[in-house]
Amino acid sequence: MDKKRDCLFAILSGILLASSFAGTESSGRDNFITAPSVDAVSVAIVDFEKGDILYESNADAVIPPASLTKLMTLHVVYEAIARGEILKNTIIDIMPEETSPRIPYGSSLMYLQPGMRVPLIDLMRGMAVVSGNDAAFTLARILAGSNEKFSFLMNREAEKLGLSKTRFVEPSGLSEFNTTTAREMASFSRAYLALHPESIAELHSLYSMEFPREDVMPEGVSGPPHKILLRNRNDLIFSYDGCDGLKTGFIYESGYNLVATAKRGDTRIILVTLGGTQGSDERTRGAKKLLDWTFDNWQTVSPKLPEISSLRVWGSKARFALPVPRESTSFTVRKSVSGNILVRAELESDLRAPIMAGTRVGQLVYSTGDLVLRRIDLIIPADLPKGNIFLRFADMIHRFFLNLFSRRS
Repeated sequence: MDKKRDCLFAILSGILLASSFAGTESSGRDNFITAPSVDAVSVAIVDFEKGDILYESNADAVIPPASLTKLMTLHVVYEAIARGEILKNTIIDIMPEETSPRIPYGSSLMYLQPGMRVPLIDLMRGMAVVSGNDAAFTLARILAGSNEKFSFLMNREAEKLGLSKTRFVEPSGLSEFNTTTAREMASFSRAYLALHPESIAELHSLYSMEFPREDVMPEGVSGPPHKILLRNRNDLIFSYDGCDGLKTGFIYESGYNLVATAKRGDTRIILVTLGGTQGSDERTRGAKKLLDWTFDNWQTVSPKLPEISSLRVWGSKARFALPVPRESTSFTVRKSVSGNILVRAELESDLRAPIMAGTRVGQLVYSTGDLVLRRIDLIIPADLPKGNIFLRFADMIHRFFLNLFSRRS
């Protein structure tokens, strides 16, 4: 499991800072209607499938992420769960320093109380649904001992993912000294969803969470007389078709920030807007405009692949190897070309053992007309060591005569 996660980290970090429509030969943007203007200093839109940037505006401006910070906090928690360091049903004792009297006035809270005993998953929901700073501080203490030590874990994860401008000094987003860019936040959010796909259903798409409840109250303290539902602060999940996350944020130093993701059919989009000044309602309106534009103009496709032949590998006991795509063969293109994509396989010849797993031996070329849209490597899926000396000698003779007759013809 850890090896697979490390591999996924490597793949994601390798494409995090990709340029516009990365991985294509040509974007084909002629006569292309640009995205609408919205209330934001900085904007980035990426497709989930490949991380291609479909639109950007001032995407490298460094801006405090505000409560978008909590996505990295949740990522660190999910990684700790994956390593077996803590469980989702672990009961956490709430300390006085993590409750509202110790947190700045007007701060977002899930209303923890000293002496409460709260399951870890509820604290994660408290961050994701109602942006609870008290939940963020509690999780930092549990996993690292303090906000400062937890920020070290956050920055270590940012470095692993290749984020050069994203840095954290605390886990909630209250500090203006946390920094990110729209490009890096979009890429990180894609990595977060790829690494923790369960987060959509168990955290970000929830309309509300019930808290506090009778079962978490301090000893001797009764629960609320009526069910209390804390509403998700992301208005888009209530009002935009296909939206199921991720996070809103605001502090005065950054303005109104948003990471939104929505899926329609096979197309999932991630949108980041940073630095809005006109309020949360305008942030939501702007996001709807940008998401509408994206779904109107872009589509994730999975063109049918040609038949790929096995390749002769000289000197190998296996003799033949069937190449496979290095990555998913789905990607996002403009809708105007989505129904007219041809795929051809270009394969190498004269392969000789030993060959390591992952060695590139060809590529899939996707095109429409004269325009090449994308190239995806074809690789050898498993190690092909040399065969014994007799097999290698036989292959050498076989190959000699093949080459001899091919020259004569």
